[in-house]
Order: sequence, then C-alpha cells, then structure tokens
Amino acid sequence: MRPLKYQLLLAAACAFAQPSNQWTELSKDMSGARRGSAIRYAPKAGSFFLWGFLNDDPDAQQENRLLKIPEYDMVFFDLSAGRWQNHLPLEKQAEWSRQLPMGYHPGIYSGITTGSRRTVMRGEAESYEGVPRPALNIVADQVAYRPLDNSLLYFTGGLTASYDIERRAWKDLEPRHSPPPVLGGSLAYDPGRDEMVLFGGGHVAETGTGPALRGYAGTWVFSYSRNDWTRPALAVEPPPRMNTRMVADTRNNLLVLFGGDSQKAYLADTWVFDLAAKVWRASTSFGPPPRAGHFTVYDPQTGLVIIGGGYNRQDLRDMWAYDARTNSWQGIAGEAPAGFYVSADIAPEQRLILLTTDTRKPADTRGCNTLYPVRTTYGYRLDPKTMHRAVTALRHAAMPKRDPREMSGSALDQGRMKAQAERLRAMPVNRWLFLADPGRVAPLRTWGSATFDSDRGSILYWGGEHCGYSGSDVDAYMVDAHTWRGELEPEHPGRGFDKGVSLAGVTFGGRPFTVHGRKIYAYDPVSKRMIMVRPTGLTEGYQPEWMKLEASACPQCVTWSYDPVSQTWERKASAPPGVTALVTTPLGVIGATVEWRSRLDRAGYLTTDGSRAEDNPVYLFESAKNQWTRLGPPQASPGNLYEMTSLAYDTRRGQVILHGGGRNRDELWIFNLKTKQWTNMQPKVVSPERAAAPVCTRESVYIPSDDVVLLYGPAREDRTKPALWEYSVGENAWRLVDIPPMTEVAPQQRASQNRAMVYDAKRDLVLLVLGSGGDSGQSAVFAMRYRRTQAGSAREE
Repeated sequence: MRPLKYQLLLAAACAFAQPSNQWTELSKDMSGARRGSAIRYAPKAGSFFLWGFLNDDPDAQQENRLLKIPEYDMVFFDLSAGRWQNHLPLEKQAEWSRQLPMGYHPGIYSGITTGSRRTVMRGEAESYEGVPRPALNIVADQVAYRPLDNSLLYFTGGLTASYDIERRAWKDLEPRHSPPPVLGGSLAYDPGRDEMVLFGGGHVAETGTGPALRGYAGTWVFSYSRNDWTRPALAVEPPPRMNTRMVADTRNNLLVLFGGDSQKAYLADTWVFDLAAKVWRASTSFGPPPRAGHFTVYDPQTGLVIIGGGYNRQDLRDMWAYDARTNSWQGIAGEAPAGFYVSADIAPEQRLILLTTDTRKPADTRGCNTLYPVRTTYGYRLDPKTMHRAVTALRHAAMPKRDPREMSGSALDQGRMKAQAERLRAMPVNRWLFLADPGRVAPLRTWGSATFDSDRGSILYWGGEHCGYSGSDVDAYMVDAHTWRGELEPEHPGRGFDKGVSLAGVTFGGRPFTVHGRKIYAYDPVSKRMIMVRPTGLTEGYQPEWMKLEASACPQCVTWSYDPVSQTWERKASAPPGVTALVTTPLGVIGATVEWRSRLDRAGYLTTDGSRAEDNPVYLFESAKNQWTRLGPPQASPGNLYEMTSLAYDTRRGQVILHGGGRNRDELWIFNLKTKQWTNMQPKVVSPERAAAPVCTRESVYIPSDDVVLLYGPAREDRTKPALWEYSVGENAWRLVDIPPMTEVAPQQRASQNRAMVYDAKRDLVLLVLGSGGDSGQSAVFAMRYRRTQAGSAREE
C-alpha cells in the first residue's frame, strides 16, 4: 500500500472528480464478489476492506476444504488506483504476490456455502503456510471498524476474530462467552464505551417459552476491556430481523436501525438504541418503503443516516436519509445499483460512499446453485446542498413476502365442489386423471412426499429447500373443495439462501425450516396432527440450553407436531437417532430407522454396503405420552436403507411394509406389529418375466380393497421414465403395471424426485402430486381409482 497521506490526496482527487449525488461505476471484476459479506471503511488506512466467502466455480468439490481463489481472503479498494487489491500478510507478501495460496472454506454444496457452518481459525500448527486465517465464510454486516487500534471485528460462524489492518494479522479473541452463531445480523461500534453491539440475524435455535424454540438471539455487547460478550437485560427490543445494517450516530450517541427481513415480511420500521442508557425505542417517524438487503451508512458531517437500494418483492433503487435529531426521513437524489447482494460504506472526509454489488456472470442461466461472482464497484459523491429530493415520507406497514393475491381461490366454492364430485364419480379406473383448475394452486415442494389427513380429507404437503420453495408453511389440498388451503404469511429464510441447502436453526417464529420432505412426516389419526421428525441443523460447537436439558441420544432430532386447523407447530419429544421415514397407522405414526446419512462419505455421496447385518429399530410415536416407543427387540432388519426407502401400512394385517433394503435397495421387508418381527419377504417378479425387482422410489401406498401396494417413481432400467409397480401382499409377488402416462406435465417431471403419492381411503383414490414448470414451479394433482383386476386390460392397449 502507498503511504496514507499520498493515498488520501489521490483518493480525494478521485472522489471529487466524480459527479455529485449520482452513482458512477469505478470497476468491474468478473470474480471476487463475496457472497453475503460487507465492506468496511478504515479511516486510518484510507481504504475500504472486504473479507468473506468467494467462489466462481460451480463444480468446486465439497469434500475438499481448499478452494482456488481469484484473489486473497482480504482485499482493499485503492481509491487512487480505482481497483481492489490483495491485502497480503507482510511476511508472505513477496511469495503470495507471485502465486496466491488456496483458500479455506467451512463447507460447500454445489459451490455454495450457507453461512451457518463453523468458522475455524486456521493456525500455524495445521496450516502449511504458517499464517493464521479464518475459513472463508459469510459474514453479512457482522463486521465493524474499531479506530482505537485500526482493526476490524468479525463475528462469523460463531467465531469472534479481529483483523489488525496495519499488521495484516488475524487473531481469534476467544471470549469466555459468545452469542449464538447468528447469520445475517449487524455489528456496530460504540466509541464512547469501546464496545461492539450485535443485533439481528437468525438460523439459531434458542430456548423460547415452554418447549418452543426461537430462531433469534436479540442484542449482545462485546466489551474490549473484558474481552467478552454479554447479553444485556432489555425491557424492549426490535422484532427479530436479518439483512439490515445498524450504524452508530455519533452526534446523538445512538445506534440506528431501519427495516430488514422478518422472515415473514419486509419491514419498514425505524429503531434507535440509546448507547448511554442501553435502551431501545421505536421511532414514530414516517419513512421509506419496506425493504431488506439495503445499504446503510452514517455521515458524521451532516449527522444523517443514509440508506438505499435493497429489495422487497422486487429490487429497489431509491435512497433516503434519516436525521435522528429531528426524527425525520427525507428522500435523497440517486438511484442505487441493484444486485443479489449489495454492501456499502462511507469515507466521510472524502465525501464518498463506495458500494459493491454481487451479480451472476452474463452467460449463466442456471436456475439453481447460482453463483454471483461478478463484483461491480460504484462511487457516490455526497453534496448536501443538492442531494435532497422532493418526496413525501409515508407510514408503511410491513410487506408480507407472500403477495395476498397468491391466496386467491382458497375459499370454498359450491360450483367447484359440485364439478369435482361429478368428475370423481365418472372417472375411469386405472387412468391418471388430472384434477385441473383448482381454486388455488400450491407451490411445488422439491424432493418431498406428502401425507393424507383422513379427518379433513386433505393432502398435507410440506417441504422444499434446495432448488425449490423455501417457505415453512403446509399446504392442504382439500379433495372435495378442489383447492389448496395455505398460510397467509409463511416464514422464509433470507435472500442469501437462494435455493440452497442445510438451513440451520429454526425460523424466528420457532418453526422448522423447510428441507427436502422425503418421508419425514406422516399424519397421526390419534392426535389429529401431522407428525414430523426434522433434525435441527446447528453450527458446529453451538449447544443451546434446551439441548443440554434433553435426556436423549439425539436431542437435535426434533419431533414436530402440526395442527392443520390452527396451522401451528409444536416441538415434542426428541426422536431416536436415524428415524427419518414415517408412516400413518391407526395406532399412531410409526417411524423406521433409515440412517442413510451415516453412510455418506466425506464427499457427501452414499456408500453401499448391503451385506452388513443391521438392527434398524421401528418406533411408535405415542402422542398422548409424548414419547417414541421401540417395537420389538434387537434383530436382523432391512439394511443399506436410503432416503428413497418407502413405507406403507397394511391395514388388513397390521404390518408395516418397507421397500428398499439390501445391496441393490430392492428388498421388501415386512414388520408385523403383533409379533414385532421383521421378515425379508423375497417376493418373486411375475411380470415382466425375468425382470429384476424394482428399486426403492420413496412413494408407496397400500390399497386394502385389492390388497396391494403401489410404488411410483423412476423406472429401474431408465430413470428418466416413470414406472408403476404393484406388490401383491397375499401373493408375495411384483407386477409392473402398464398405466397410460399423464400428458399434462412434461415428460421429465413425471419421473423426477418432485413427486408425492397418498391414498384417500374414504374416496378410494390414489392421489399423486407432481410438478409443472421445474423445481420452482407449481403443483399438479392427479387421481386414480385402481382396480387390480382391470390392470391387465390397460397393458393390452
């Protein structure tokens, strides 16, 4: 770096060469954007600094914790040169200027990290280059500058670390206590007390009221003198939020916070924190429209807090200024640049706001696993004399993430109900009937199953996550009403999730975050609730208090109960380890141990070992006692089970039918509830002759009238095509059923993982939910009345 005095002179000349009160592009790098990480200005260095996760390779291997990086972990923007430069450790500057070291990451999937992984400080003992460096993680606005020692404090992935700008050195501060490892919060420096204040963020699972959990941590303070974090006792705090920056107003001795993402809605409220009194209070001022992901800076020369850009249901570009002295907002000139992620900070003495956007590469058209590696840097020169614009601040309510118009058609309609009844009465057997034009259409849930609420005649449909829907809500398809009932304000993770994986913690409201539904939930006719086992992902090393009190082998294996009437969730007793496949029975929900994750290799791929004897227990969830009870003693049981393992309940004989064990995952086992014993049935394949048995495809239903189990999913010989198999329980035989394919969805959607099949015993209907429009599309419901005796005639057509 050039001498500071020289840098400042050149930077000032650069800043004042720009037009005032408008954004000017200063540089553009096709790689270098830091996914969800903020820039900060260091006055003593005269530069803006940026650290955080970066990757421009969608094929980066998740098993390798090292990444080839286009620039160093820490970079700074040289205003005089107009570009970002590596801020290399002094002892490695010469060597790494020739060739950069590899970058560490905390864990990726398809080139993306979630921000909820533990950030580890790589020290000399384990790092071949001998320079302590934290693994590159998402930090959001959980970074702030401390002028006393010219350092930056980072709180990321549970790590509290300081970066000494002059020495170019990292240090793990190792405080005795730590906030929960929140993601998407904000840090601000209190110069009067030499403290850092943290507020906001989510993806944790803190103790709530009673058995409830909450996904936020409130306000925390880091004291440099004590080198420790404390949670102050506060009577009032802002509602939980993420993806908004809190800044210090040094004139008025306040912290100022505007808007953010409440997971249900985009907020438009203004809050101030009195640093002397340690008190939060809500502002009564009118202000900007609701948003999250906007930039926020404080200008000490004018005393204004300036925000701009961000997003609600669309990207925003307007700019506003808040004056705490008058408690008022006013519009200012300029249209802020937009991007997937936006960050900015201010160099007050140069009258310059520097902003970066993260965007995708021009040729990237992927709809999933999207990277945003392009970093564009902009400058905005402040001129208070001309920056105000004539616009009226209004009182804005929060904007729900779900547009209320999406719920149109949920109400009962007598004409639609009559037409549905006639359609179901007249439907032919052994044909998939598309139930077109429902009152409301539900979003597709990726890699998910469904369950049937026999008390209310509805398909209960939950899940999503990777590449698909991110809401925590349950949709209910009411068969008679031919419409989907939904929830007005489902909770979603922040924008940084972007169809990713491995959401940690619970929602702000204490609900389970969405995940691929697989077979992890089933309807319980005893409690009239939906029961789900959804292990709560937690940042490594984070153990909230409620977990310490759980007398369970797997306290994070949370059992959830969902009431379809009140649309509320309740945390129940922890499930036994590995219970991830559930099925409805008259006794309650039964869970099978399908511990497939324990067989993932380091790369995250499933290993196969069908020869090893396993004891995979079966459990009954007794809702009245709130406990899981093992059924049967330890015994030989189906092994090598997988997420595609299917379960069905034989109501004639009182037994669970499991398909998917063995080396090839094509074995069929039966667990008899009277004898509490597993039996490997080894059924024969009757048709086609000499064909191999089907492999597990997750979706199966038992039809008592025909005493058969139907399996639907990709064909064994060609997984791009669907296959419908029939297992005759009495005959102990497989038959491939030739049912004409549905034409209302694209061929690739008929056999995709986005499928769910349930049985409606009252109406004697097999109901199949598929998707249209890809992973982010809408659900499509099909019905079939199956008759085994007429299945042969279908094959002959």
